[in-house]
Amino acid sequence: MKKKDLALDLLDMALARKDEPVALATALIALDRLARQRPDHALTHFASGRILMVMGKYQLAMGAFRVALRSEPDLFDAHYFEGVCHWLLGFDDLALERFATCRKLAPIAMEPYYDAAQIHANRGEHTRALELFDWASDLAPNDFGCKKKLLQTQIRLGLWESARKTRLELFAMRVNDPAWADVESFVLDQFEVNGRDIVCVETFIPRGDPQVCMSFVVTEGGQLTFTVNLESSVALRAAGLAWVLVAQQGDVRINTELTYNNRPGYPILRQDAEAVIRRWTAPN
Repeated sequence: MKKKDLALDLLDMALARKDEPVALATALIALDRLARQRPDHALTHFASGRILMVMGKYQLAMGAFRVALRSEPDLFDAHYFEGVCHWLLGFDDLALERFATCRKLAPIAMEPYYDAAQIHANRGEHTRALELFDWASDLAPNDFGCKKKLLQTQIRLGLWESARKTRLELFAMRVNDPAWADVESFVLDQFEVNGRDIVCVETFIPRGDPQVCMSFVVTEGGQLTFTVNLESSVALRAAGLAWVLVAQQGDVRINTELTYNNRPGYPILRQDAEAVIRRWTAPN
């Protein structure tokens, strides 16, 4: 984006008060007046498009971005946010075209790689998603969300060694970067067993006793049914065992008889957790 001018100042003021409809409408009126004075001023139309996006008027926003691009065809932000509008409206292929244009205009900008990767991941095109998440992570090595998506995609493709390295990088980022110090846990994996949706959540620093470092949360129709937790406790460690897999439904805890002398790697743990979940969700 170019240096500040009146249109961008109006945009910044509107975004700072984005929860106030009157402030957004006032900014749009001011931008409309500015556009009549300077009809070829691309940033004025771009700013209007961004405010229309905040208001949920994506079709109108795309129109504003296209007017901006007629005056300044290489305006990265207009291409990018037009792509976001296409995505929000469900036009994935058109969004991917815009993001591809963005990557040509600004090869070091992370966002077009990340957003395109997310579209491919949503469509089940995980190999292409991995490639784009990898590029995005290289461009923004301290972006927690990007690194997490890269890890999830590596797991989805069964690239366990790559996933192990990325997970260590994620833990190091949480320790070394104050921006992520308050993150308690993150989604490691998502899959399905017997028609149930499973979300695997890993905790960075387990607290209390027993300590739960990983939970497989089992839901059906959006409702929680039970969890399978990897736990450690003082008693377990005194007995020479480090970890145990426990199924929990409400206040009822059931030992699955799966114990580990050392914390298992995720490929083994997921296999064991899946076996437990299959037993608990098998048709009668």
